[in-house]
Amino acid sequence: MKMSLVSCISKKSRYTIPLVLFLVSVLVYSYNLEGQPRHGDEINYLGWAGNYIHLINSGDLANSCLVSIDNCNLLYHIPAHGATYSPLRMILIGIPLSLEHLDTGDYYDWSCYWFTCYNFHNAPTIQQMAAGRALSPVFGALAVVVAFLIGKILFNRNVGIIFSILFMFYNLWVWYSRTIMTEVHYIFFSMLALLLLLYSFRTGHLRIKYLVSSGIAFGCAFTSKLLSVEFSILFASIILFYGLSQRLPVDKRHVLKTSLIIGAFFLIAILGFLLTEPGFYKNPIHQIVAIKSDMDNYNRDVWFIAYPTIQGLEPTRMLSLFHYTLFPSPIEHTIPGAYPNSTFKIWWNNPPTNSSIPLTVFFFVGIGYIINKIRKLKDCIPEALVLIWFVSTFFTTLMIARDLSLERYMLPFLISIIIIASYGFWSFTRHITNKKIQISFIACALFAHAVTSMSYWQKIYFSPGTFWTNPLPYGTLQESLANPFTLIVNAIFVAFFACMILIWSKNKTKVAT
Repeated sequence: MKMSLVSCISKKSRYTIPLVLFLVSVLVYSYNLEGQPRHGDEINYLGWAGNYIHLINSGDLANSCLVSIDNCNLLYHIPAHGATYSPLRMILIGIPLSLEHLDTGDYYDWSCYWFTCYNFHNAPTIQQMAAGRALSPVFGALAVVVAFLIGKILFNRNVGIIFSILFMFYNLWVWYSRTIMTEVHYIFFSMLALLLLLYSFRTGHLRIKYLVSSGIAFGCAFTSKLLSVEFSILFASIILFYGLSQRLPVDKRHVLKTSLIIGAFFLIAILGFLLTEPGFYKNPIHQIVAIKSDMDNYNRDVWFIAYPTIQGLEPTRMLSLFHYTLFPSPIEHTIPGAYPNSTFKIWWNNPPTNSSIPLTVFFFVGIGYIINKIRKLKDCIPEALVLIWFVSTFFTTLMIARDLSLERYMLPFLISIIIIASYGFWSFTRHITNKKIQISFIACALFAHAVTSMSYWQKIYFSPGTFWTNPLPYGTLQESLANPFTLIVNAIFVAFFACMILIWSKNKTKVAT
């Protein structure tokens, strides 16, 4: 009877944490979507989705606009943007428009927002913008829950909770979970694919249904945004590490089997991507050629992203990427810019650093713990995978993104920073023996991280008439030091952290003597 009661409580807590994380995230992300500042890309995506759902509702299923933007005379013709055409995204944005009966507007005008044909008098209303954003908070909150489960499977429940909370209140995720941008979709599906892939090896042997589900989810991520390719090295590493670890010593037959599993996984993902493209059913070869042509046009015409190239792996760009993601530049200097023959001036407030004091501190703590664990070569697969996630996305970000000021192209890399910081956070705090001090320290650190983005709640919830552009200036590390309240909170955290280090050092010295 006692064991049955414990089992029942355990099962309830298994669902309670994800449910609480989901509800809190939805509340934070969905409050007053009409007050969210606009971005030009939101208007583009709203125009494409509005036109898409309007044609479906009107029964015009033979219209070429349902197949591709390239063949749509109802939208502004941008060949380079055909690669971003995602029926899945159109439905996710368009369904709330339809349910709220707001699927009317000048879609042609909206789809050419960044170009000379745009007429501000025909702009979408605040209500239409809010309707297009309606499902973004849901996917943002689901991604937070998935983050908890990933951290739990890789390490333990405590790391999962910290990972989900740091992710929930990460400044960029708060913003993208309230917009019509594609980031909330492709990150959710990519992380869902990661979770399912980890789960497929959880019992020590491969469970095919989870592997297939992971491949399909990764295909949906590709459909949402091709930048999800940055997770490919991590996914291949997971299959390789867990696949080979199932049989020791490893023989050639097992290596071949693992290689086939990796190939099958990516084949499923590619098929999942193509099967969400309507043109694939009519003419598969033509659809593949059209996607390739659009990618070529995109890389030729659009300056801020490109096919992977080693030219991006310059030492100055590597350091600059850390300035965007972890710490400001301590000295003023000039580096080559994204445009040909251009330069970019870096100093303390430029570029804005998408981090917080606790996140940056615990990232370096986490890196130290990870390297130390891997160095011992014992039960270190989770740590090795997280390090591969960090290193692979670091290099792919540099190779693909020409302009690092567009922070949405860094999200796969940024999330790896968050999980490393979460691992470092828990690895550090578990050595605090006094439970009251431990809980107080955890609360202080999480609060300092959360207020970094949420102290700008007026900008998030009550700025309907404003536009925001990249790089996002709110909720950054520099801003948290410029705001008196967040500066005090950060100072308390740093002092608390320093005290914990002193106490830990003294205890270690006593044990040594």
